[in-house]
Amino acid sequence: MFIYYFFLENFTPVELWGLALFTFIWLIQISFYIVIFAKPNRYARKGEKGKIWYSAAKPNVSVIVYCNDNFVDIERNVISFLEQDYPNFEVVIVNDGSDNDLKDMVTLLKERYSNLSYTYVPEEAHSLSRKKLALTVGIKAAKYDIVGFTDAFCRPTSKKWLASMIRNFITDIDIVIGNSFEKGEERAKWSFRFYRLFFKLKFFSYAIMRRPYMGEGTNMFINKELFFKNRGFSNNLSIQYGEDDIFANEIMRRENCRVELSKDAAIENTLYDINGDMREMRLRRSFTDKILKTSAHFVFKLEQISCILFYPLFITMVIWGATDNPLITIFVSAMFVLRYISQSTVIRKASKTFNCDINGFDTMFYDFVRPIENIRFAILGKNSSHKNYTWRIRR
Repeated sequence: MFIYYFFLENFTPVELWGLALFTFIWLIQISFYIVIFAKPNRYARKGEKGKIWYSAAKPNVSVIVYCNDNFVDIERNVISFLEQDYPNFEVVIVNDGSDNDLKDMVTLLKERYSNLSYTYVPEEAHSLSRKKLALTVGIKAAKYDIVGFTDAFCRPTSKKWLASMIRNFITDIDIVIGNSFEKGEERAKWSFRFYRLFFKLKFFSYAIMRRPYMGEGTNMFINKELFFKNRGFSNNLSIQYGEDDIFANEIMRRENCRVELSKDAAIENTLYDINGDMREMRLRRSFTDKILKTSAHFVFKLEQISCILFYPLFITMVIWGATDNPLITIFVSAMFVLRYISQSTVIRKASKTFNCDINGFDTMFYDFVRPIENIRFAILGKNSSHKNYTWRIRR
């Protein structure tokens, strides 16, 4: 009752309406950070504390490594896949480029690793997404029922990567998605690092909430039977990309997907032109994102809109309080500080969980950059949308 009378005695009805509007926007923002965006870090901590149930079984696994003229990458990284601490698995290299050097390397490696196999995509295949064709070839060549997807420029950060991912195949689970992070000779631009973090926060948070809608093909495992039940990639063969996010969106259900966020389960992506590659990644994702069927589009759009409204509304309330009622300024400033502390804390912890190498205290500055970057890439994406289709569609 004291609070009720305090507000009635110290604020006019108009001021109360202004404070109510600001509080409503503030609540939306604070809820996203402490309820939704905090979920991946909490989930990872639960796993560390043994509060998540995992399977003790060690089913046979096939790991499909896609290679596209990046012989140096596969030569450097393939050993990290072959030397996993796991009882029975195979590594299938699928070559979508020139053949000679890679085939010779595989022949030499087979003398040491009997669980290594090799296949390739015919050069004359042009009428559909070559990567989807390559993965289909790899899945058909795989001996085992659980298959994992990754790329030649990737490497596990631990010998327990395979065991950490596969332990999630408990009853009814057909898909497991894990974290992958980018490394390069130079650091990625500040805005790209933030983009990647928020991008992962969205789909991992939704998956933990049992509303999965996508995964990333650099660290994803599926039940092979589910692939064939879905008729593979047949629903989106005209699109160059989407072998991971669009495909995962088609097969994911709330009861068949699980997340793995332990440090041992992470995949490191080595990018030589890290800013150029992440720019292309963002353009591709902005295209395929429109095709995904999920309520996440609406939910996270609400977060962006509330973020855009928060700052001008805060400034308006501060000026109003300074000229009319200092209590308004004190009230909204306290809420601003509380939001900033919550936001920076959640982002800092999420950055450690996802290996995104950013400072949580910079998040407020990204709030200003984010809408500008979104508009910029929306324009760039529209101008380059033809690149997302196979040559037959563009002809």
